[in-house]
Amino acid sequence: MRGMLGSTMHYDRPNPHAVDLDELAARFRRFATTEVEETSPLYHALALAVAGDRDLLLLAAEAQPGQPPANMLLGAVHLLLLRTPDHELAAYFPDLAAAPGAPAAAVPAFRAFCATHAGEIAALLRSHLVQTNELRRCAYLLPAFSHVAGKAQAPLALVEVGASAGLNLLFDRYAYRYQLGDVALGAGDPASPVTIDTGCIVHTGAELPLGMPRIAQRVGIDLNPVDLADGEAYAWLRALIWPEHADRAARLMAARRLWLAQPPALVRGDAAEQLPAVLDALSESVAPVIFHTHVLNQFTPAAAAALEALFVDLSARHTIYRIGNDLGGGTPKQYVLRLRVYRRGIMQETILAHTDGHARLIEWLASP
Repeated sequence: MRGMLGSTMHYDRPNPHAVDLDELAARFRRFATTEVEETSPLYHALALAVAGDRDLLLLAAEAQPGQPPANMLLGAVHLLLLRTPDHELAAYFPDLAAAPGAPAAAVPAFRAFCATHAGEIAALLRSHLVQTNELRRCAYLLPAFSHVAGKAQAPLALVEVGASAGLNLLFDRYAYRYQLGDVALGAGDPASPVTIDTGCIVHTGAELPLGMPRIAQRVGIDLNPVDLADGEAYAWLRALIWPEHADRAARLMAARRLWLAQPPALVRGDAAEQLPAVLDALSESVAPVIFHTHVLNQFTPAAAAALEALFVDLSARHTIYRIGNDLGGGTPKQYVLRLRVYRRGIMQETILAHTDGHARLIEWLASP
């Protein structure tokens, strides 16, 4: 494993946690092959380059424990480039160059950029979290919520764990377009400036529930809720979107306008600590639906087990519906969307769907 070509990065390294560079390199290689190989050729090339470079790995290790290092490092570089798009590296980013260069050719410029801006990058990695609001995931949340509403026969109270800015809590303010073979289906608000449609093709052997449920209450819980009225906070969410994904960036911008008009309630804190009070504050006439997407990967096994035990315990007072695509099973490229119903200390589970990480493809499985 070599260092950077002809340069050494100079910055303070106060990060106290131990670094296993071999494991970190493996994480970058997994990111390259399972997350971005098909949809971000630039990040595929850069992630593989980081995996073979000791200095870049040490820089990536400045991310907080539990944070996905590849998303963090590439997001930090992207943020700095969006602020100052005159560096030669910007010529390889599709959202910054009209005719971007070949991804593999970007590696030397990437190394040079990281060497020059190592201190700024390290500071971002130490202070920021991966909090992407992937709006296309609402394409499977809508049928999941509709399915639960049919079971509960009551208005829903939505509680999102790891909500970031809470944009997925606003799912009923968006327009939806689904494709089932040759049949096109629409749902949601057709006048919305946010449309969830690109690449979302649904194969299903069961009826896809698209009735918009009644939402009585909605609240998000996050360790560090994102205030989209803060330009710097919005810029970080924008930087976490991969440079080839212009549609995702456009949806984020449009959804921000809806958020600014009527933001959701957001609670700062650990989910296990905040959930009891949040649930107790809900009306008895609503069905609590707690959901999370790509959040449990940032929990330790012990923390995830403690959260599961909390749901069982809380179900002595509330029937709780829990939806997650990160509850286990599947493959690195296909996730299992599960519904767990907790009632009087008993959990029952239903597999709702299979979906990829950005909900470009949904296979709906659950019967009404």
